[in-house]
Amino acid sequence: MDVNTISQVATTATSSAIDTASKFIPKPEYLIIGFALIIVTVIIIKFFKNVVVNSIVGVVGLLISNIVFGLKLPFLLTLLVTAVFGPAGLGTMLILKFFGVV
Repeated sequence: MDVNTISQVATTATSSAIDTASKFIPKPEYLIIGFALIIVTVIIIKFFKNVVVNSIVGVVGLLISNIVFGLKLPFLLTLLVTAVFGPAGLGTMLILKFFGVV
């Protein structure tokens, strides 16, 4: 075999491999977009998991402060603030109650 024959065989094999690969992945953009969506979803789930836990802890703190300590805060407003901001929202509402704003 001479060099030209080897080169021709390699070119044919490469062309055949590219054709076969293009049959499996018709558009590589789909693959890139798919991986990007998976990464974004994992980040969003990780972020919202922390938000949900924070909100649950805040609402439990609100219930404990109302039932155990008997604090009289405006319930609906405090529930909304606590559900969004968690214990920090409850603390803010307690400070506002102390200063007579709420």
